[in-house]
This record gives sequence, structure tokens and C-alpha cells, in this order.
Amino acid sequence: MKSFLLAVALISLAFRFPTTGWSQEVSGFVTRSGSQLMLNGQPFRFSGANLDNIALGSDNYDFGKDEYYLSDFAVDDAFETLQKMGGKLARVYSAGTVGSPLAIEPALGHFNEKALTRLDYVIKSAGDHGIRVELVLVDSHHYYGGGEDDYVGWRKGSSFYEEPVVSDFKEYIATLVNRVNSYTHVAYKDDPVIFGWETTNEDRSSPPKWDNTICSYIKKLDPHHLVINGNDCANQDQLAEPDADIYVKHYYKHWNQLWSSSQDADRITKANKVFVVEEYGWDRTDFTVAELQDSLRAVENNPKVSGDMFWALRGHQSPGSYLPVPGEGGEWWALYYGGLDTSVNQASDMHQRALILQAHGHKMSGDAFSSVQDIVDRSDGTTQQSN
Repeated sequence: MKSFLLAVALISLAFRFPTTGWSQEVSGFVTRSGSQLMLNGQPFRFSGANLDNIALGSDNYDFGKDEYYLSDFAVDDAFETLQKMGGKLARVYSAGTVGSPLAIEPALGHFNEKALTRLDYVIKSAGDHGIRVELVLVDSHHYYGGGEDDYVGWRKGSSFYEEPVVSDFKEYIATLVNRVNSYTHVAYKDDPVIFGWETTNEDRSSPPKWDNTICSYIKKLDPHHLVINGNDCANQDQLAEPDADIYVKHYYKHWNQLWSSSQDADRITKANKVFVVEEYGWDRTDFTVAELQDSLRAVENNPKVSGDMFWALRGHQSPGSYLPVPGEGGEWWALYYGGLDTSVNQASDMHQRALILQAHGHKMSGDAFSSVQDIVDRSDGTTQQSN
């Protein structure tokens, strides 16, 4: 036990200092070649995390009640933690926010410069930490960031998939794609820190005609970046969409969305598209420790899976103080790297799983720190709580 804790401490210390071969630079656009991602002429695989609250935060996921902007410190801390964990990609769910005072589009056709500036900072900070971001354009649900229902309400019940709402949504897309970052002075469409644009979050009813329209519109505005079809139950008609590069799945045993990455990867890569495990629950309501390790090893050993991102990383709100646990209902899977006691998780178990995710992240990135996995495997299941 003492040797394990010493090894963990030494690894934590190593992350405090620059290391040979560790680069924080983001250069080149990630592109697609058939069912494979490429970066600067080489295959690109990744692990990462959902940072859902990074551009607009909420502690309860309730629309219009407790939204707030994270501080620069909190944003930087989240990316620093993800960098430590070997993450190369962060999915920013709160890049698509509408209908509330702090949203990017609080009212139809009106855009909030303060909210856009916060997203600017998120992109800047990600780049500073060598991390790319996937930006979600709208949510099919109606949590704190609003979503498709707000567009429908603005047009008094018109379908989200038909005019005039399609044009309204296109205006939102164009606003982000053409945005010039107030910190870096680089247009979003020209910024390699942006990995790609996701059409929706979990819209499992999107018609293929709508998918075609939106994916094509994004590609015409921004040919440099990847387009992710956010329908995580895409059928064969949707897989035929020529301008969508990536298709995704979300896995939560807690909600009976069982892990089937191998079968899904086969189906999607057979259609000559890229497959990504975009969300998954990591805690004891979804996996035992052994099951988590086995599932992540299966991803590492399957080149048909281009990457994965767990839900969802939480960092510090201020030095020594974590952001609150969102919802506290056990269904948001907030992961605090140092471990935190919650209503459904023990700090020691959470930190052990964080170390497993860390090992996996470095393994997917090809970093020297992938040997963390060996330390976790040799442990007796107990880990050190830390901030």
C-alpha cells in the first residue's frame, strides 16, 4: 500500500513540471480519411472528457434558475486537470445555449456578447493546454442551456426541423462559425483548437433531410472542421449523409444504454465514417472497477474506435474548493480527479477510477505516462484522496 501511494505521489509531482516530448501546442486541423481521423499526416486517436459546464455553468441543470459563468481560474483548472489525465479533446455541451439571460442567444436573433466572450476564453484556455474542443450547437433536451424547444417556442410551435426554425438555427451556427475570438483574434472557422461542430446533443428524432441540410450548411461555412452528427442512434439513412464525418454513441448502464462499442464501431466504420464513444458513465452505477478497465482496454485495442470522452469532468471553483456536485441525484457522474464523497460515490473509489481514466487517456495519446495503468493494476483498490 505504501509503495502504491508513493508511486501516485511521484506521478502527481511529475505533472507539475515540463517533461520531454510534452507539447502544449495545437497545430493542424484534425481531418477525416474514410473511417479514420488524421492529424498532420498521421492517424489521430484520443481520449477526453465532457466539460459540459465550461462555457455556462449550473449546479442543478434547471433551465433559467442558477446559470452562471465560470471564472477564468475554474476554466483553466478544468483544462489543466484534463491535460494531467492525458485528455486531448473536451466536448463543450454549453457552446449551444439559448433562451435564458446568460445564454449565447437569449432571445431570437439577439446574441449575448458576454456569453460569446466566455466561449472565446474557453477556446483560448483549451489551446493553451494543448486540448481541442468539440462544440455542441444545440441540445435536444431542455436543461440549463435551453435547446430546441426554445427555437420552437420563438416561432409559436413550428417544427424544429422545418422553416422558419431551420433558418433561425442556421443564424446561430453562422454566428459561432464566423466569430473572431476576442482573445486570440482568430476566427473560429480558422482555429485548429476547434476539433469540430456537433449538430445536436442526443436528438434521436432528427430526420435525414434535416441532417443533410445542417451538415451541408456547416461544411459550406467551414470546410476546415469536422462535422459530428449528434444523433447517437443514427440509422443507415443518416450514415449516408455525405457531409457528416463522425457518428457517436452514449453509454450508460444506469439508463440501460449498454456498452456496445465494438458492434457500433463495426457498423459505423463499415459506412466509411468515424466512430467515437462520445459519452459514458464511469462510476459504480455503470461499471465495476474491473468492468471499467476492461471496457477501456477494448477501446485502446480497437482502431475502429477513434476516441472516447467520459461524462463529466469537474474541477476547482477556487483554489482548494471544488465546484458543487451537479444535481446530487447520481445521474450526472461528476468526476473530481482528487476524489469527492457524493450521494452515490466514495472519494477513494472516485479517485481510483480517475486514475484508471488517466492511464487510459495517456495510453490513447501514446504518452510515456501510460504506465500509470500498471500502478493502478498493482493497487489493492484503495487510493489517496487529494485536491
